Formats: sequence, C-alpha cells, structure tokens
Amino acid sequence: MDNWIDLTNYGIAVAGLMVVLMGLIMSIYSLCNQDPKRARQVIMDFTTYLRRNFTAIASEAPVPFSTELEHTRAYLAVEQAQYEDSLFVDYDTPHTTFRIPPLTLQPIVENAVKHGRDPYAGPFHISIRTRRTDSGSEIVVTDNGCGFAPADGNEPHIALKNIRQRLDF
Repeated sequence: MDNWIDLTNYGIAVAGLMVVLMGLIMSIYSLCNQDPKRARQVIMDFTTYLRRNFTAIASEAPVPFSTELEHTRAYLAVEQAQYEDSLFVDYDTPHTTFRIPPLTLQPIVENAVKHGRDPYAGPFHISIRTRRTDSGSEIVVTDNGCGFAPADGNEPHIALKNIRQRLDF
C-alpha cells in the first residue's frame, strides 16, 4: 500500500516525549511553592517548548535555525529550573541565517542533558556554537559530561538515528 505509514518510530518518539513532559511538569510543580514567580516563567518556557514541538512534528520543511534555537532555549530553561545550580549553557551563535530540519538541535541538546549529566560529577556545562563555513553552516554542541554507552549492535541511539534521517531528507 502506498499510503502505509510506519508508526514504530512515531510511537517511540511519543513515548519519549511523554517521559520528558512528565519530568518537566514535576519540575514546575516543585517550583510552585518554592518560587511562584519563577514557576510562572517556567510555564511560559514550557508552553514555548510544547508549541515548537507540535509545530515541528507537523512539518517536514526546514525551519530557520533561529526557530530551532528558540525551541532549544525553551527546553533548556525548563531543565535549568530543575537543575538550577548544576546545569549551565553557553550560547555562541552569531551565525543564525540558515535553515535546518525541525527537531534537529533540540534532541541533540536533550541527549546531552539526559545522557551526559552526572548529578555526582559537579556542574554540567553545555556549549552551543554556530559558524559560517566555506561549504555552509556548522553547529557544534559540546558538553563536559560522561556521555552515553554505545547502542546495542553498533546501531545509533534512536534520537541520533532520527536526526540523521532528517538531515539526509
């Protein structure tokens, strides 16, 4: 059938999104009594994050890098509310006038937070940099974390596999 859609990766993506959403909601919940003003700001960041996710899921067309960066900033703002004194982000993004597939940068940064952050190793630093090159644009995401174990059977982790597919598209 020409109209058949493989929902395997979609189901995994939705399940992963649900885990992230539950964690973010619990972070906001814990802030409500501690710092109501900050909780309101995190809810706004969370709303931006959700809006960008739903927009990205509905689109396959490349988006301005600035849009993907805003989505990533919203995600990180909510994560920083949860890991206030242990998650630090450095942005060095002077070059933003290019387009990338939606949900390219944010999942890479999310992987860095989820798989690189060790709560016992001290502060976790992420750096997001862009630059123009002779052949186009370059995005570099680095962190000081431990990383994650290789996927089974030398297959890439699902998020990285999905990003590669978007970039090849």
